[in-house]
Amino acid sequence: MVAAQKLKCKEKKSVKRLRKHIGYLASDELEGRSTGSEGELLSAQYLANQFDKLGLQPMGDDGSFLQEFSVVSLRLTMDQGNTFKLGKESLSLFQDYYPLSYSANNASVKGNIVNCGFGIEAAGRNDFVNELDGNIALIDISSPDGIHPHSKWAAYHGVQIRVDKAIEKGATGVIFYTKDQQIDEPSGELSLKMSPSKIPVVYVSRDTKIDLTGNVELSVAIVTDSEEGHNVLAFIDNGAKHTVVIGAHHDHLGRGEHGGSLSNEISQIHNGADDNASGSAGLIELARVLRKGKKGINSNNYLIAAFSGEEMGLLGSKYLVNHLPFQLEQTNYMLNMDMVGMLDSASKTLVIN
Repeated sequence: MVAAQKLKCKEKKSVKRLRKHIGYLASDELEGRSTGSEGELLSAQYLANQFDKLGLQPMGDDGSFLQEFSVVSLRLTMDQGNTFKLGKESLSLFQDYYPLSYSANNASVKGNIVNCGFGIEAAGRNDFVNELDGNIALIDISSPDGIHPHSKWAAYHGVQIRVDKAIEKGATGVIFYTKDQQIDEPSGELSLKMSPSKIPVVYVSRDTKIDLTGNVELSVAIVTDSEEGHNVLAFIDNGAKHTVVIGAHHDHLGRGEHGGSLSNEISQIHNGADDNASGSAGLIELARVLRKGKKGINSNNYLIAAFSGEEMGLLGSKYLVNHLPFQLEQTNYMLNMDMVGMLDSASKTLVIN
């Protein structure tokens, strides 16, 4: 912990600049900087302008500071286009079954239902003993010892890991179900954070009275919409072999439209001064220091990265890792600044971890 000290003249100027940056980024004008919003773009443009003034090299798309990536802003199960036919019977959407978040957006398959137990393949257990090739996997969404934190099979409880294993075994679709009264049934609300698989994935309600055997025809129809998020990338080239990445996310919760809000008020602006206008402002100020290239700090190059999409699941940083402007092997390490300035009000100390 570092005790607060009296500021020098140069440090006072730095604090003044930091206040200015935070004041703008956390202002109502930016409406909480929700990824894909006009306020988030204003935030990105502000950071880009600051990096440009400092003489940093743009490392975004087409010679700019901005790196765009798509963010799913809407994902809804359609009333039309979703079908589940089992032999001569048709199941009702939302009443008998519904797609899960990991389902493909649009896909239709036909095949026999193959019972795959709990969909677990691990040391001492293999539920994929029946031939799946081209057919539909039926998986109990519970586990051999139930769903709880101390389950021996806790690492295999996730829908995604079980679907991926079924796909590996040749499944063209997955039907989840359970008769376990001790567990909650999965939500029918489609997550915006999860990337979908390429096959239909549905859950059949516990109350549905039907024998899940035989031939099935399954179609899913999910409508999607997307918006553009904006990372801001700037480079300090010291001609070094390796690069240090210094990052901070500049997005926040907007008006709470994508969740995460603790407010009881509808559409309240979440200004996000602490999370993370503070880290973004620190990024600008640190870039100012590093740009001077003094001895001792010029032994690395520096990629200054302001991410978006953090509040929606680290989307911007994930995109950057897959679209780095240089080889990952050239990177030494990354420093991340999030919620900078959380001072203990009693002791006036800053904790760094």
